[in-house]
Amino acid sequence: MKSIVWLRNDLRLLDNPALWHACNASEEVVALYLITEDQWKSHGDAICKINFWLKNLSSLQNSLAELNIPLKILEAEVYKNCPEVISKYCKEKNISNVYLNLEYPINELNRDREVYKTIKENGIGVHTYHDQVIHEPGSLKTGAGNNFSVYSPFKRKWFELLKDEMLDLFPIPKQKNKTDEKSSDLSALIDKYDNPICSNWEIGEIKVQQNISKFLKSKGSSYKDDRNFPGMDGCSKISPYLNAGIISAKWCLVEAAKNNNGDLAEGDKGIVHWVSEILWREFYRHIIYNFPKVSKNKPFLDYTDKMVWSDNRVFFEAWKKGRTGIPIVDAGIREMLSTGWMHNRTRMIVAMFLSKNLLIDWRWGEEFFMNNLIDGDIASNNGGWQWSASTGTDAAPYFRIMNPMTQSERFDSEGKYIRTWIPELKNCPTKDIHLPPNPESYDYVDPIVDLKESRQNAIKAFENLKN
Repeated sequence: MKSIVWLRNDLRLLDNPALWHACNASEEVVALYLITEDQWKSHGDAICKINFWLKNLSSLQNSLAELNIPLKILEAEVYKNCPEVISKYCKEKNISNVYLNLEYPINELNRDREVYKTIKENGIGVHTYHDQVIHEPGSLKTGAGNNFSVYSPFKRKWFELLKDEMLDLFPIPKQKNKTDEKSSDLSALIDKYDNPICSNWEIGEIKVQQNISKFLKSKGSSYKDDRNFPGMDGCSKISPYLNAGIISAKWCLVEAAKNNNGDLAEGDKGIVHWVSEILWREFYRHIIYNFPKVSKNKPFLDYTDKMVWSDNRVFFEAWKKGRTGIPIVDAGIREMLSTGWMHNRTRMIVAMFLSKNLLIDWRWGEEFFMNNLIDGDIASNNGGWQWSASTGTDAAPYFRIMNPMTQSERFDSEGKYIRTWIPELKNCPTKDIHLPPNPESYDYVDPIVDLKESRQNAIKAFENLKN
């Protein structure tokens, strides 16, 4: 019997349920990856992220070859073509079963449902698995039987229903019989999406596992405190790897438990907090599945859809270029443009400045992040932006608006982060660096808005909306 495993954002051997089940049930296995370039464009996926996907796919191709599993690349252009492309391949190659791990945004869900329907109609077995979450979306309910929209009670229920076997990892499959199918050449595609940002990121499953294990041992205990300071190397930076599925969230939780006497909920405060961040990621996957409107450019809080946002393109362009005159905001943007990644504390500051101080539609910022982030993830990115804009689940109350200068003084007190990403200010005295009084003397720019006045304008706008 010959089967295919359809790879998407699960580019790994270890703890890959679709791959493991395909290998366990079949004599011959082919790994399939569909190139959907027009869909990537419509989703606004960053070039650096696509390049990162493809390089890791190439690394996985070498690992699969050792198991006698060829990697076949097929062109589908857009998701609506996937059922036809996969069905045609299955007929040509006499495929008996298709195995895949599920995705949760609305476009991906609709694609998978159509693929499932089409393939089943052709008499081919389809087997689906949940590899991005521990609890399947829709399985966690409030006492009233509703889906959770607040993180803290979600987290409590997550732990309450957690069973030991839920954290069992699927091992790397054993070698399969050789197949006549030949692996595809990825080199031209990788060159097409070549991006220098990717040179800053490790490629391959084994290397990433080693890095995370090392992080948990050396920096896990200090994570809760150090993670807030963008000028410190206190983050594990696992988000690109989780997003592409080079490691699984389950594997990360297992590693965390190993470094915390087998516990995830209590013990080492740093590691427990690291676990909590992984659960935030799962929370947003439940949100995007249970409330599909957030996949459709809609706010979670319906009344906020009537907010009259500013359409000031001059301010938006200044924000996009890291030229707002607010150093911590500009440093965050420039970090992202240079590395494809932005520190989480800075993401909140940057997002709240756009949506509150500038009163510019959070969706503009959400799209810009997706256009530039190597870890751009629709569920987490949408959740973070809606939190900052006070339009989403568990959102920051509209009257709590981060003061970027205060945040900068607290979390980058010496200005290390600012000087790293805004070289114009490298000689600015520390006492002035958070909001320079004479920015033109450093070839920097004046603030585009007054922080106090713009804060009051935002509060007034939200109060008018609620009334």
